[in-house]
Amino acid sequence: MSLSDSEIIKKINEGDTSSFRIIVDELKDKALSLTMKILRSREDAEDCLQESFLKLFRSITSGKFEERSKLSTYFYTIVYNTAVDNYKKLKSRRFSIVSIDVEGSSFEEGDDLLRKYYDAKIEKNEFDDKYDLSTESKISESEIKQIISDYINSIPEQYSVILTMFYINDLSHDEIAEILRLPLGTVKNRIFRAKNKLKEIILKKFSEEEILQYV
Repeated sequence: MSLSDSEIIKKINEGDTSSFRIIVDELKDKALSLTMKILRSREDAEDCLQESFLKLFRSITSGKFEERSKLSTYFYTIVYNTAVDNYKKLKSRRFSIVSIDVEGSSFEEGDDLLRKYYDAKIEKNEFDDKYDLSTESKISESEIKQIISDYINSIPEQYSVILTMFYINDLSHDEIAEILRLPLGTVKNRIFRAKNKLKEIILKKFSEEEILQYV
């Protein structure tokens, strides 16, 4: 039987530090996706992840984590803030998920949510008219995950970080808003915009009925 967060934390604070491995194993892969999204370097992302887990361990053992939020949400907050801090040190410039808003001067309405993706895919002829668009085509979870991953990697960071948290880290709108310190409406708006564009991509291959559970 799997242990709850409270039970794991209790065991760690009682001296069973090996129980921390349960947390690491559960969260490491999804957390790495988030650090990679910000730092764009696997080596830097892995260093950031190690630092984040160390911070989490210290928070648990010092009693700083008071279980007011889910452990995963608390950890992803640490991961995001640590990755942003490292980005600033490594890149010597600001990382801002807020500064380029959807009405910003460098943003063409909705255009950046598709252009780079299609530029990459058109070269491979993966989404042209040769596809059989019949509803008889069977969708697979791995195909959808790959399309979502490719899409997230192609869009501006003010969208990609939020979508990574939503699709990869399984965080709610409220949790994302809390971690990013953005208005809930902004988070919902960006997810809504990006999901609509993502649907356009997926509908080039699959029927709408098939993709409802994914987007």
